[in-house]
Amino acid sequence: MKKLIFSLTFCLIFIHLKAQNAIGIFENHTDIGPVINKGTATYDNASKIYTLTGSGENIWFKKDELHFAYKKIKGDFMLTTQPNLIGKGTDPHRKSGWMARTSTDTSAAMVCLTVHGDGLTAFQFRKKNGTNIEEIKIPIMGADILQLERRGRSYFVSVSKINAPLWTVEVPDFDFSEELLVGLFICSHNKNVVETGTFTNTRIFTAVK
Repeated sequence: MKKLIFSLTFCLIFIHLKAQNAIGIFENHTDIGPVINKGTATYDNASKIYTLTGSGENIWFKKDELHFAYKKIKGDFMLTTQPNLIGKGTDPHRKSGWMARTSTDTSAAMVCLTVHGDGLTAFQFRKKNGTNIEEIKIPIMGADILQLERRGRSYFVSVSKINAPLWTVEVPDFDFSEELLVGLFICSHNKNVVETGTFTNTRIFTAVK
């Protein structure tokens, strides 16, 4: 009987702690990589705005450092948000946006659609664990809307300024697992600094089964 009570108590504590990390539509948030300064994630239910803080040296080569708010998604999905980095920042390469990862390992296979502090908008990806990141620079500076869609083995990247047409490109041949960690991220590009970003009109759409 004591063992049963202990097990039930442990389960309730675990569920409570897991629920504490949930924000809005996301199940969890965490730092990825050996960041010096711990990041945070909050959601304002009235304004529907997500706010992330985070540090991290970079998301590049074979090592990612960032703060990540995510949920597990199986199969195809479509993501849309309007990101905004707060203040002038300390590095023009600070960045935020959407990310889908195979795990929380620092060198996990992943894709991310991001806007940098200097306005550079890019699709960055690592097709296999432990390999260098590749990049497609998008010909729209300071994109206001980021939309990322997974269709089977392809990712469709769509970005735009407010009240302008979407610019879209397909990037094929990703051999990722069916279930991914999908969500919002921020990276300061300066390991000693914490940056802040907000995200409005954030939506996740998945296939009806």
